[in-house]
Amino acid sequence: MAERSAEEPQIVLIDTNVIVEGAINLASNVDSPEARIWSAFLQGRLKAAFSDVLLFEVVTVARRLMGKDFASRLRSQILGKAEVLSKGELFPHISQLSEVPKEDIVHAALATAVKAKYIISNNREFLRSLKGKFRCVTPKSFVETVHL
Repeated sequence: MAERSAEEPQIVLIDTNVIVEGAINLASNVDSPEARIWSAFLQGRLKAAFSDVLLFEVVTVARRLMGKDFASRLRSQILGKAEVLSKGELFPHISQLSEVPKEDIVHAALATAVKAKYIISNNREFLRSLKGKFRCVTPKSFVETVHL
């Protein structure tokens, strides 16, 4: 049975790699778990958490892989669908996350701040560091769990 709520979409943290791969695959009409997740976000079926740090990472990676026009469209999609929290808003949550690798601590603080139900990533080290705090899943297992 799907875990989706009929009223309010669940809040998730989608890692940079999943966002960019999903956006590229969706634009190329490639069916993948990442594309299904990104499509669900764009359709409002998922509520994704964003910080200024995550937004910057996504745009930087998208620009490097696909060029500035693609990165600009992706940024516009995100800003049109999500609230973006500042690093300052996440600072109070960082102290709770001492076991998280330094490069991922801002993302973990974002997930904590918005009470994300899932963290979706292909980065197994990142997911492993957050086990016990969140439901940490790969894109494939998330799609299977919530029936996207």
